[in-house]
Amino acid sequence: MRARARASLTSFDIPAFRWLVLSNYALWGAWTVETLTQGWLVLELTDSPFWVGAAVGVRGINQLVFSLVGGAIADRVDRRHLLIVANFIGAAGALAVAVLVVGGWIELWHVLVSLAVAGVVSAIVNPTFSALTFDVVGPARILTANAFYFMGGAVLRVAAALAAGFALDRLGVGPSYLLVAAIYALGAASVWPLKAAARELHTEPALRAMGSGLRYALRTPAIRSALYLSLITEIFGFAYMFMMPVLARDVLVVGATGLGALTAAAAAGQFLAMVALASLGDVRRKGALLVGSTLGFGLAVAGFSLSPWFALSLVLAAAVGATASLYDSSMATTLQVTVSTEMRGRVLGLYAATWGSSQLGGFAVGALATVVSVPLALALFGAVVAVNALWFVPRADAFARVPAPVDEESREPA
Repeated sequence: MRARARASLTSFDIPAFRWLVLSNYALWGAWTVETLTQGWLVLELTDSPFWVGAAVGVRGINQLVFSLVGGAIADRVDRRHLLIVANFIGAAGALAVAVLVVGGWIELWHVLVSLAVAGVVSAIVNPTFSALTFDVVGPARILTANAFYFMGGAVLRVAAALAAGFALDRLGVGPSYLLVAAIYALGAASVWPLKAAARELHTEPALRAMGSGLRYALRTPAIRSALYLSLITEIFGFAYMFMMPVLARDVLVVGATGLGALTAAAAAGQFLAMVALASLGDVRRKGALLVGSTLGFGLAVAGFSLSPWFALSLVLAAAVGATASLYDSSMATTLQVTVSTEMRGRVLGLYAATWGSSQLGGFAVGALATVVSVPLALALFGAVVAVNALWFVPRADAFARVPAPVDEESREPA
């Protein structure tokens, strides 16, 4: 048992990974506070579940559109510098919204513009951070490294969710956005001293690089299947996050403090799941872990959405957090391991694009909720995730195999 525990901590023997962990935890905190605060602000401005979903859809569209660009940039420049710049842009955007709120000038279009900027930032940060992590720890340690990201991120989510709920109740939206700006700045500062291993920077023209990355992903069955699974899971599964303010205020009637508690419960489930995963070390059947956790996630989302009692909702939120984090860590590892070195940034950019689609799912579920109820809309979305995962059960072992080679045709311009 001690040997297994020690093996799970070997990533921390690498100094650069320690700095990455700190930066990752800052990103978790910023994302949690920002997501809760923006949803609450839009709900206050519009009193409409549709606009709560539509607002995150704006962020999702930009993340979807710019993620392949972000991945291509991550293959061409110093990834550390790219992370620093992107984090400071995120801090500036949150600070601008805070000033507008405190000054009493905030309008819905201001929020939509800030979310569009945040979508571009996410499109750059996500593939860059994921590729940089692989650069630092290598293939043998990548699963436990991802698990530690999600484990610590869960602790940060608990603290950030409770702090956001308290701040929204007692201080208002403006101070919450100031907190987001400060956490983004901390994330940038954490990357500053990092020294990663040297790597070859690709210099082919940007459009050609993006085209070759897309062709490579589509022609490689394991990568293509993983991206499809991610797309469906992100659209239909993670839409629940963006309806949390509506569930807390209008369904469970627990207010902003209850919203913070629900988010904290999901983070607690995430933490426990990641402790268990990290203790296992390098899981051999990564594909089975990926498909099984996706199935569990869909079922947990459906159950959580239909719960009419706050206490039961807290338990089910923990189940959602646990299964979602197992899915996220295994999906990230699957792609990091399967992709060739020279295509890693671009394929991870495509993966980050599927994250943006989760926010489009928020728009879709908000629209559906105007026809049926929010709980029923979310339950239907969870059922789609579960059914799609069942289709992959016989194919689970096809995931996370050795890196796929790059053929010459993939390098040709479109």
